[in-house]
Amino acid sequence: MENLNVSLIIPSYNEEKRILSTIRSYISTLDRLNEKYEIIVSCNGCTDNTAQIVRNIKNPNIKVIESKLSGKGVGVVNGFKIAKGKYIGFLDADNPFDLNTIMELLKNNQSDGIIISKWLNKSFFKIKEPFLKKFLSRGWNLLSRILLGLTYADTQAGAKFFKKEVIDSIDKSFICKGFEFDVELLYKIKKKGFKIKEVPMSLNETEGTTFRIRYILSMFNKLAKLWQIKHKK
Repeated sequence: MENLNVSLIIPSYNEEKRILSTIRSYISTLDRLNEKYEIIVSCNGCTDNTAQIVRNIKNPNIKVIESKLSGKGVGVVNGFKIAKGKYIGFLDADNPFDLNTIMELLKNNQSDGIIISKWLNKSFFKIKEPFLKKFLSRGWNLLSRILLGLTYADTQAGAKFFKKEVIDSIDKSFICKGFEFDVELLYKIKKKGFKIKEVPMSLNETEGTTFRIRYILSMFNKLAKLWQIKHKK
């Protein structure tokens, strides 16, 4: 496939219950928009039938890659390594944001990339999530600002798209392999001097998430390591 406009990476960990409906939704949107695209389902440490379900989809635009290592970051970076689109991005497997709106944003984009934000211009109590998750999210965001100088309202929303030259320019060796991956990615892009636009968007209503509160301690440890590396240079 040549002259692709967009490479959409879906990092997936044991998503057999919803991966098919998610891919069908993405295909429907991209076909309707007459986009030249590829969808890369990047399975990271899956122990279920996610990969086989994707392989059974009869569509030449769909690719599946597998890694025995787990972690969202592992899945996204493996996708980066083979993506060929003008824009390269990732969306979570739970179909969190409206892809049609994202494609319209890319069509009119004047920056080096866009990140979708559920927090931009929103108050704490307007976000429909459990209190503890929101509290931890805001603490994470504050530390990302203080330690890494990231000024985004939302580093963690699972929808980010960048021009291919942005992805090609960054080192693909990441300390962060899990949900904390996004901050290291944005930090690497920031160091290169690229301009990324943050765009507010409401979440689709979906059931279930692979994120667990127990991941928080590991995420903060990785953030501290990034801060140490920053100050050694």
